[in-house]
Amino acid sequence: AVVLVCLLCRLLLRALSGASAADMAMALLLELLLLLVVAGLLIWGWGVFLDMFEHDPARVRAVMCLGVLAAMAFEWCLHLHGVVQPWVVWVSVAANVWGAMDAVLRFPAAHKLESFFSAKQFALLVGKTFAFAAGMADFKQDVWLFLILLLTNIWVWPVFYTMGLPMDPAEQVIKDDAYDVDLVLRVWQLASSGSERRACLTSCRGWWYRRLAAVSEESSFARMAICAASPEHRRIFKQMGRSV
Repeated sequence: AVVLVCLLCRLLLRALSGASAADMAMALLLELLLLLVVAGLLIWGWGVFLDMFEHDPARVRAVMCLGVLAAMAFEWCLHLHGVVQPWVVWVSVAANVWGAMDAVLRFPAAHKLESFFSAKQFALLVGKTFAFAAGMADFKQDVWLFLILLLTNIWVWPVFYTMGLPMDPAEQVIKDDAYDVDLVLRVWQLASSGSERRACLTSCRGWWYRRLAAVSEESSFARMAICAASPEHRRIFKQMGRSV
């Protein structure tokens, strides 16, 4: 939807490149209305998704993670097409990783407005906003693109995160408090502590095995492939009475 809006806005501006000031103002107004409609549809679609999976934080977290990655890819494409200066991309990556991705990894933990988490998120969003405003190759020509970024890539994430929090305060906690830690601190702990690295490896291995087990339950072909590739899983399946 965001890419479609970009294309429509660019085509409209090209068509009106020699138009009068009144026509240009009308075109910008139409673009703004279109952006608001797209932003409204995104929020509505997110609300529909949350209605179905409100009590499945893992699924909500996964979708938000994909959204952050898609936003980062879109911003990188802007750099490749010369829309923004190279330094803007690195500011954006830092804000996305330390801000949005950190929040996604800690979801559904709720944080108070006066907490370091909230202050950090606000500061990163403001910094990212000013970076794109100052780093546009031609801000006057691409002001519509800046508005798109503002509504769909920057300030929409706090809305999505807040909407995604469970209504029940008892569910607004992460299963393991060790994961409700700032991303920079977690990276430092992994780099400096062998026990943290072993615990992380064990957690990743457990996640991987659970995913393999879930896939094997859904597909006999996948189960045969897993058993062919892993003698350990073949023994486990045989013990469970599901030998292949």
